[in-house]
Amino acid sequence: MKFRIVPSTLDGRRQLLTSYLINDSLAIDAGSLAIGLTPEEQLKIRSIVITHAHLDHVFSLPLMVTDLFEELREPINVYATPSDFEAIQQHLLTPRVWITLETMKNSHTKLIAYHPIKSAESFFAEGLKITPITVTHTVLTHGLLVEDDHSALLFTSDTGATDRIWQLAEECDKLQAVFIDLSFPNRLTDLARVSCHHSPATLLEELPKIKSGVPVYAVHLKAMYQHQVATEIASLNHPRIQIAEVGREYEF
Repeated sequence: MKFRIVPSTLDGRRQLLTSYLINDSLAIDAGSLAIGLTPEEQLKIRSIVITHAHLDHVFSLPLMVTDLFEELREPINVYATPSDFEAIQQHLLTPRVWITLETMKNSHTKLIAYHPIKSAESFFAEGLKITPITVTHTVLTHGLLVEDDHSALLFTSDTGATDRIWQLAEECDKLQAVFIDLSFPNRLTDLARVSCHHSPATLLEELPKIKSGVPVYAVHLKAMYQHQVATEIASLNHPRIQIAEVGREYEF
């Protein structure tokens, strides 16, 4: 299974907006798809899973589908909870902000095909089994277990201390990696707790819950604090924890 963090800043090294690309055709969240990918790469994406409707996770969805207006011959599949998709329609896909879902179509196809998802109910997209599990954030948010025949990757999305997703991870024999929210440096640990994110200190508290022996990749580092967080993780010198590189393609 191939994985990479889609860039969203001028230097291509920081994660201001959130999108993860799996096997070129599946995206987790739509924060940076229209910013960090070429039109050719965007056209390869056939399915997008939305973990929650915060702006940094959905920002470029309207931009992407309208940029590809002339090129699309079949809709892009968007998987989201009904409440998240309702939020996207009410706050992004509106005449005042952009255009409505009803007008998103060309002479060949509608641009988006919506598929509702529910917590703990697995579904298939782009040949992968995906299981959404609620995590602990300020709004309803789902982490995702993504599986092919040989491997599995776990994405927490935005979360602080949580439990259910680690129970799912423990049961997955083919789990190869965990990608976990690590937003703030240690001096902002109180803010991390209140906003339901992690700092290096709270990640260490969470680590005993995470399946033993599985590498832990930190993602979602706030762009303004990336260097501080990376320095603090490096100083830990923990064999299981590393910072996932933006733009690098990993293969599991």
